[in-house]
Amino acid sequence: MRDIAREAGLSLAAASLALRNNPRISAATRLKVQQIAKRLDYHPDPKIATLMQHLRAQGASEYRETLAYLSSYPSYDAWNWMPHHDYYLGAAERALELGYRLDLFHLSAPDMTPARMSRLLVSRGIRGLLVGGFDKLGVSLDLDWKNFAAVAFDYSLQSPLLHRAANNHYNEMLALLERLSRAGCQRIALNANSGDDAKVLGLWHSAYLRHQEYLPKSRRLPVNFSPDGRGNLAAWMEKVRPDAVVSAGFGDFCVDYEKVTGRQPPSDIRYANLNIAYTDGRANGIDKLTPIIGRLACEHLVAQLQRNEIGLPSHPQIISIEGQWVEDFTEWKREREDWRERVRRKIS
Repeated sequence: MRDIAREAGLSLAAASLALRNNPRISAATRLKVQQIAKRLDYHPDPKIATLMQHLRAQGASEYRETLAYLSSYPSYDAWNWMPHHDYYLGAAERALELGYRLDLFHLSAPDMTPARMSRLLVSRGIRGLLVGGFDKLGVSLDLDWKNFAAVAFDYSLQSPLLHRAANNHYNEMLALLERLSRAGCQRIALNANSGDDAKVLGLWHSAYLRHQEYLPKSRRLPVNFSPDGRGNLAAWMEKVRPDAVVSAGFGDFCVDYEKVTGRQPPSDIRYANLNIAYTDGRANGIDKLTPIIGRLACEHLVAQLQRNEIGLPSHPQIISIEGQWVEDFTEWKREREDWRERVRRKIS
């Protein structure tokens, strides 16, 4: 680094800042220093980088840089019961471990606009944003992005294109269908919320159709799509005569069937849900690992800040996590609630 600083005509401190892409150094000087470093084949020592991050975290009791979690709702109470609330809890827990704090901001709060939100974040000195999911696909968010590094959750934010963290919806569906097939199910039907399938870019439907391509035509069943997952349930069940039903999107087949028909769902059918958080225990399903996704998104955001990568990314990346099968719903729910309570105490 001394060689680089000498050749660039800078102090050692200025050269170090330029190598870390710090905006306190002009863009032209940063580029010059980085080109010299590349020519001299300079590489930072990863052990020293790890040590410096450790020292920053140890000193965090006096000061923690604040990150922002942007919810699309008007208040915390409007969404703290939803499964994706665990994105926030997982990210907040990881932020503390890394020497940061994560504060909540609500994009739909009264009188809030994107311009006002941008000003608020800048005035608070916040550089890092985690953008929560939206209720519909194709959302645009017009913040002053040149001031922020950001990671979004799921696929609902269409513009701008940010780094994002999401479930591997396609693989989760295939894994679930293969598990049911190995258990002896011959006629596996899919009941899907059409809006939620659109929000995951049709990946549930695509994986289901791929699975059916390898089945005899007599076992290929039509998907029951409806805006709320409750349309045509009784007639569809009578038509397809499944031995297993998979629920995809907000809701659960057993609960929805009871509400629509006033009857218990057939007891000779196996029920599974692509999100175990939506069931009442009568269906097995997938743990979406939302806390893990939140933690990884936070790590990705902090890494951007440490490299001073502020502004929209040139090559947006996707962190894709595949959920895990849950056999014991009661134990899963107990562990989830215990974890939530611990994290709430920790971040309060």
